[in-house]
Amino acid sequence: MERSDSPFPPQSGYHQTREELLREYFDYGNLRSLPSKKPSPAGLFFLECKMRHLANLKDLSASEIQDILAKAVEIKENPGDFRTLLAHQSLAMIFQKTSTRTRVSFEVAMTELGGHGIYMDWASSNFVLSGIEYETEYLSRNVSCIMARLLHHSDLLKIISGSQVPVINGCCEKFHPCQALTDILTMQEHYDGDIKDAHLVFVGVQNNVSNSLTLICDKLDIQLTLATPEQDDNGESQDAEVREIIRKSARVNHTKDARAAVQGADFVYTDTWIDMQYFSNPDNAAENQVTLKKMQPYQINKDLLQGVDCKIMHDMPIHDDNEITAAMVRDPRSIIFSQAANRLHAQKGLLWWVYKEAGNL
Repeated sequence: MERSDSPFPPQSGYHQTREELLREYFDYGNLRSLPSKKPSPAGLFFLECKMRHLANLKDLSASEIQDILAKAVEIKENPGDFRTLLAHQSLAMIFQKTSTRTRVSFEVAMTELGGHGIYMDWASSNFVLSGIEYETEYLSRNVSCIMARLLHHSDLLKIISGSQVPVINGCCEKFHPCQALTDILTMQEHYDGDIKDAHLVFVGVQNNVSNSLTLICDKLDIQLTLATPEQDDNGESQDAEVREIIRKSARVNHTKDARAAVQGADFVYTDTWIDMQYFSNPDNAAENQVTLKKMQPYQINKDLLQGVDCKIMHDMPIHDDNEITAAMVRDPRSIIFSQAANRLHAQKGLLWWVYKEAGNL
């Protein structure tokens, strides 16, 4: 993508401010589809090109998701054919949160596709000293894509608004789209037949992972049951569109009865009950203990899955004897480590799609 000295068009003839243009394409904090041609009379640089951001999964069609997953499979099966796919491309990887799988999978993916991943720790960068949009605009003049793993979705939207290159949500408190792509890829590998016939049961708390599973299962027509307590209306992962899907979708439903939900499940999936930034925080110790006690009926253990012919999934990191027992992690039904390894392959498929949409392949 050729970059001009300024991301903005000449000031003459302006009828809309940058903020007014952004408001046209943001709806209650959710990024909407962007046009593929330059808006008139004014436009932002990132609106002039074809590039697509991945803020959540809401703007991807079922066919686009299937394309990403199909390419992930193709690259996984034929890695040698794609060693120069992203030659001379650089991905900036911004981290507010700790990470194992997100960092490793994106960095290795860029390396194995011929590109380069740059690790950036938010706390040791000037993102903590300046406006997010300013730092992002500078950064995006040096790299061809940005992946951000953040504490706050609002910061992701600021990165998107300041970027001249595609931005991928590597995880935030509301959404984890990269994980959801990985999960469907893994289910396809471990299910004989049409994945639309599979039944996925998510057991635990509604969070960023369950939000993204809700979005992707609704789009792909996969049966998803959320076996969780009622979601806190003021919870930080709360998303109105996700709640509406749960309420109306014919394929996504909610129950508080985990034991009944797992009967007949093909895949039983769990995640941490406490977000990682709070898990070891002494200020949250008392609240965490209350949560752990309340959530015990939702633990994945031998008793809950007695006689259930299913695959066990977990997006990691794992907290033994909280959301899942150590025995179930190593149970013959567990595909947890295969699932985690697929982060690499799903990331490769996603990077292919992002660069293709930006016209850089």
